[in-house]
Amino acid sequence: MIDIEADPDLTPEDDAAADRLIAFAEVAGLDPANLDEWVHDAASRYASDECNSSGSDGDDEFDDAAHDEAGRQAADLNNSGLGNQIRYLVSQYGAKDTEAKLRAVAQVDAAA
Repeated sequence: MIDIEADPDLTPEDDAAADRLIAFAEVAGLDPANLDEWVHDAASRYASDECNSSGSDGDDEFDDAAHDEAGRQAADLNNSGLGNQIRYLVSQYGAKDTEAKLRAVAQVDAAA
């Protein structure tokens, strides 16, 4: 049914950027839980696309099942660690946006 592409095949450039961002996140002491919602948001797009392209025509049961499955996959990804989260976010949003988000999260964490 739904595949949120949780194991992305990154380009060499994105792979290098992801490695750099993972190192940044580890040095900054980012908590993987701070990225959970962002991963879920990216995964939710897959469920929405599936619902829109399926012709389910507002079938609540189908739509709920699609979103539940995307949420389950996102939770599995979130539980697999910071590195996998960051690789996924780079694949979904690009290195530049992922870096901006990580830096914003690091500032919030540092201020807390």
